[in-house]
Amino acid sequence: MGRLDGKVTVVTGAAGGIGETTARLAHSEGASVVLADLEAGGVEKIASELGDRAVGVAVDVTKREDNERMVSAAAEKFGRLDGAFLNAGIEGEVGPFDSRSDEAWEKVFAVNVHGVRYGAEAALPLIREAGGGSLVMTSSVAGLRGAAGLSPYVASKHAVLGMARTLAVELGPEGIRVNTLNPGPVDNRMMRSIEEQAKPGHGDDVREGFIARVPMGRYVTNDECAGMVVFLLSDAASGCTGNAFVVDGGYCAH
Repeated sequence: MGRLDGKVTVVTGAAGGIGETTARLAHSEGASVVLADLEAGGVEKIASELGDRAVGVAVDVTKREDNERMVSAAAEKFGRLDGAFLNAGIEGEVGPFDSRSDEAWEKVFAVNVHGVRYGAEAALPLIREAGGGSLVMTSSVAGLRGAAGLSPYVASKHAVLGMARTLAVELGPEGIRVNTLNPGPVDNRMMRSIEEQAKPGHGDDVREGFIARVPMGRYVTNDECAGMVVFLLSDAASGCTGNAFVVDGGYCAH
């Protein structure tokens, strides 16, 4: 038996990184999964590899109607919705606070904050019909502390944590749990971008600086993050809500 047998979940940002890994793990644990990302090709390919109980849809999370269409796909294909991993996010531009343009701030908040909000709003009616469920939102260790050069990203990830905690209080009486995944530096595309933006041509030096601050001496992996998300989507986490679940190799322990 799988931990998610009989459950249906949607995953945004599912074409790669933490999102793809989580969708694959959730499916292997028995869930039916709607994989959503900006372009259809990547998620449709993954869904075809998974076979039964998986469908890929193109979703721009910054558009309310796209989030509603994603949830409708879950209803049409699988008849219910028990959980959502609202994971789509962008790092934005790296640079000093007073050099960030309005456009840079707005772009990051459109995806990282409003994209999560629209996803939650779209998912809630169907999760209520199921009698309860679980929302997991991707924040970051940047949602728990500051990070020089990443002001829009850091602010957006603090906002996600505040949103999750508020929803946990509001939705707890309905049996709906809301938590955040707060990864530390993860060995994936986003960190490559941050490293290279921070020191063009010398991203490896930035990487070594990050690793030096991780007690485990390495970046965490997509698999480690996915394992936490699947736990939070499962009934094993039935008492967990309103919390930030940190997967960071000890980064925040300093």
